[in-house]
Amino acid sequence: MFHNAQNKTSIWKQFAEDTNGTFIKGYSSYSDSVKIGHKNWNLVFDNFTLWSGKYSTEMTRIIVPITLKDNFKFEIYSEGFIRKVGKIFGAQDIEIGIAKFDKSFTIKSNNEFKIKSLLRNSTIRNLLLKQKDVNIQISDQKGIWEQKMPEDEFELSYYANEKINDLQILKQLLELFQLFLDELVQINTIYK
Repeated sequence: MFHNAQNKTSIWKQFAEDTNGTFIKGYSSYSDSVKIGHKNWNLVFDNFTLWSGKYSTEMTRIIVPITLKDNFKFEIYSEGFIRKVGKIFGAQDIEIGIAKFDKSFTIKSNNEFKIKSLLRNSTIRNLLLKQKDVNIQISDQKGIWEQKMPEDEFELSYYANEKINDLQILKQLLELFQLFLDELVQINTIYK
């Protein structure tokens, strides 16, 4: 189903309806958003306007508060992606040994074994490969660009350098996040 980009409210309302999520009307500089429950987590999808001097860029982001069992951090981003986030302390570039995936993404993590375990899931890899822009990470910055979070609070977060107005892509991202959360539990990194 195609939705016209001119009505940004309708895409979030439709996405909430299609996923049994909750539509949240935006206010002031905050966009409309959708909150979707998955097990004990709440995934929040919205648009965020990043300002740089007099220029702004509207992005789509997904944020999920998580509680870590260990200090595992990672960032996966598309090759050529303009990053707006700092580096993970102690992270190294990692290849997982799958040529198409390694060529498409830069993977940084402070635990090579865990990131390879996470990305052994072919559905996760395929969903990542379907996206035009990818930056997914465990972050200690609220909402990616906001204030630093209190110690021991983290978010699994994603952003794209554009407003996503395609329901199919949003649904793929929802599935991707659900799989990421389930895998992070399986590799003993986050609490259920």
